[in-house]
Amino acid sequence: MSWKAILVPHDFSPSANHAAALARDVAKIHGASITLLHVIDIPHQLRGGEVIVPPETGAPIAIKDYAIASADAHLADLAQRLTKDGVTTDAYVAVGHPVDEILRFAKTRGLDLIVMGTHGHSGIRHLIAGSVTERVVRGATVPVLSVRHPD
Repeated sequence: MSWKAILVPHDFSPSANHAAALARDVAKIHGASITLLHVIDIPHQLRGGEVIVPPETGAPIAIKDYAIASADAHLADLAQRLTKDGVTTDAYVAVGHPVDEILRFAKTRGLDLIVMGTHGHSGIRHLIAGSVTERVVRGATVPVLSVRHPD
C-alpha cells in the first residue's frame, strides 16, 4: 500500500508530536505530503464573542480569534520543522467538534491515511471523556494509524 497524502490531527500534546514524527518517517518512505490539522472545540458557553486581553499584546481580542491565531502559530512552527526534514507539509485550523472535523477533513481532502496520537486513558477517565482517536478509527473511510507516546 502506498500513501501519498497523510493527515495528522494535532492537539499539541506529546502524543501528537510523536505521531507527527512517525508520520514524517512514513511520508519520507512513501514520498507523501503531510497535512496538519488542529481542531478548536470552543465550549458553547463561550460562543457569544467573549473577549480576552492577552498580556503579550494588551489589546482585546475575541477568544475564538485568539485560539485560531495561537493554533496557526504552533502549526506553522511544526510545519516548518517537518518541511526542513524534507516533507511537504501544510497546516489548517478548524473550529468544531474534533471527531467530526477530522473525519470531514480527511474525506473532503481525499487523504490516504490518518496518523494520530492517543493518550491511552482508561477506566473512568476514558468512560467520561471518551477517545477522539477511537471515534475517528470507527468513523474513518481511510486507514488510521493510532500512535501511543512511549511514557
